[in-house]
Amino acid sequence: MKDIKTIILGLGACTVLFSCSDFDEVNTSPITATIEYVKPQFALNNAIAQAKMDPGVSERIVVYNWGSAARVIGEMNFLNVGRYTDDYTSSYYYPCISNSIKNATLAINTAEQQVASGTATVHEKKFFPNVKQFARIWRAYLISEFTDNFGPYAIDGFLGENPEFDSEKDVYAFILKELKEASEAIDTSVEAEGDEGSCDTFGQGFNPNKWQKLANSLRMRYAMRLSVVDPVTAEKEFREASEGLNVIKAQDEIFAVPENNGWDNLTGVFTRSFDDQVLSSTVANLLTNLGDVKVADMYPRLASNVKDANYLGIYYNRHYVANTDNPTKQYWLDGIPENLDPRALKIFCLPDDTEAENYIDKYLDKSAKDFALLAVDAEGKPILDDKEQQKRIEIDATKCWNGYPAGTRSTWSSTVSYNELVSNGYGPGCTLPMLGSDYCNGKARIYFAPWESYFLLAEAAEYGWISNISAKDAYEAGIRSSFEYFGVSEYANKYINSTNYNRVGTSVAFDHTTEPSSFKATYVDGYTKETKEIQYQYPVASKTLYGKALNDHITKIITQKFIAQMPYQVLEIWNDHRRLGLPFFEIPANESDLIGSDMVNVLKKDSWKDGQKWDFYPQRMRYPTTLDNADPDNYQKAVELLGGSDVIITPLWWSAFKNNK
Repeated sequence: MKDIKTIILGLGACTVLFSCSDFDEVNTSPITATIEYVKPQFALNNAIAQAKMDPGVSERIVVYNWGSAARVIGEMNFLNVGRYTDDYTSSYYYPCISNSIKNATLAINTAEQQVASGTATVHEKKFFPNVKQFARIWRAYLISEFTDNFGPYAIDGFLGENPEFDSEKDVYAFILKELKEASEAIDTSVEAEGDEGSCDTFGQGFNPNKWQKLANSLRMRYAMRLSVVDPVTAEKEFREASEGLNVIKAQDEIFAVPENNGWDNLTGVFTRSFDDQVLSSTVANLLTNLGDVKVADMYPRLASNVKDANYLGIYYNRHYVANTDNPTKQYWLDGIPENLDPRALKIFCLPDDTEAENYIDKYLDKSAKDFALLAVDAEGKPILDDKEQQKRIEIDATKCWNGYPAGTRSTWSSTVSYNELVSNGYGPGCTLPMLGSDYCNGKARIYFAPWESYFLLAEAAEYGWISNISAKDAYEAGIRSSFEYFGVSEYANKYINSTNYNRVGTSVAFDHTTEPSSFKATYVDGYTKETKEIQYQYPVASKTLYGKALNDHITKIITQKFIAQMPYQVLEIWNDHRRLGLPFFEIPANESDLIGSDMVNVLKKDSWKDGQKWDFYPQRMRYPTTLDNADPDNYQKAVELLGGSDVIITPLWWSAFKNNK
């Protein structure tokens, strides 16, 4: 690592001096630190900015890994199907997270030393102790990010020597202790002065009250992480953290890092134009028909594209894989559902919807009408025309709502090789909804928002842990908070009272817990053009990971939390799915062995018939090989504590998979 002896604070703003990838000594275990900064807030500024990730890191981690595992980035069949590239962690993420933790630790140490040195001003003697607590809070978050991705972590890292790894249980005890102590130690009467506040990368000016709320909110998050593995500790920690509800509850308390559209640590995580970032089949099912708010009422200009709520679309069973428990598999919706969650078209932009406020076109020379299905007969043999060319079934995907099916890869499933909508390199980005322009141009990467506080409180109240707010009130407050953020508050009342089921059998109204029943749906046969009827079947609750119900209170809470957290909080979405198996993630569709995947021996082409199993879904990321190369003994210690092989399907300590075996 380069030695940086000073940091320049210029023009009232902290300057980030090096990127996450500025990590030269790849053969040295990156868990040592030296004093490099004059002011502790400089180091904290860098620790936050580095963790935000430059585009080289964020594309490989936020998009390919977390976004894939969370089913938010549809076409990225990567971590969600057990695929892995060591370079993404060894060369990009591990140096990034390590340097971020190093600089947070540096901020803590520098704050202590500056006060002890006698060189601090009267104000700094009060302000630096607060900066120390802010850095402890941020380091606690960073450590959680590390351990939630990999597993065991070295708590005593960055103290000048190479410590041994600690168990996830001990790591979480440390995280919760740090947050509790830091929150209690903040002097809320001490404000930043002069240029000091500009070093707060979150734009909160080091407001002590807001940082204290962040500490309490994060403590709620990490207490809830233990709900399955250690509910006694989880309840105790959560109750203490939520006492007085001194947590993030307002829009101006959101902790988010403003993004740009350049190439530095503050560049947006979704700004790489060569990533399509399209709607997944998982998200499409969750948002369709949820909330009883009509698309035609929200967007009158789209009325002619709307399809009846009970219409499934055009059935193309020769072009989409059947081997999945996705209830809408093999249907192509030639329009927009009658009802969509009001946030749907705020997050995603329909194909070629040039009038949309979030319109984006990544392929200027291609359109939603340029892709087709290559005709095959019932046996899968190509149908040729008079010129011996394979016939084409032309598709107009303009303003159509369809998700990229999980697991779709032509190398695993020959069926989709005849489907240009998903197999052509340009197909998904032109024919499927994708993240809108505001995200693709850089917005603000959210780390904690008020809706998460409310959904955590709702879950805790449902478990009987707290009594200062009811589960229903917290749940509805979380929805309203999310609607406020997306600018759709006018639809909140109708939405909250809706008993309509989405495509996986969940409704919004908290008191409506009736399980869904099958209904008569219509569709068009894609090959005969006949309109037909079918009895639509929702997923079988007992065959899901959650296993209890499709429409109970916990399912509703986590479904709404999932939607509200999109697209930035993909790691937390993945964490919730590993913890509870919610919301419903269909089994990845495949027609052969998943060669190149850690799931190759567990997820076979007919596995879906027996229902969902935990090892059909990613449980962690592998440790980088640089750790093994630099410190093999410590690496072996980490794997030993992990309790399984260093592969993607080995569960973490707090996960439902680990605790339901």
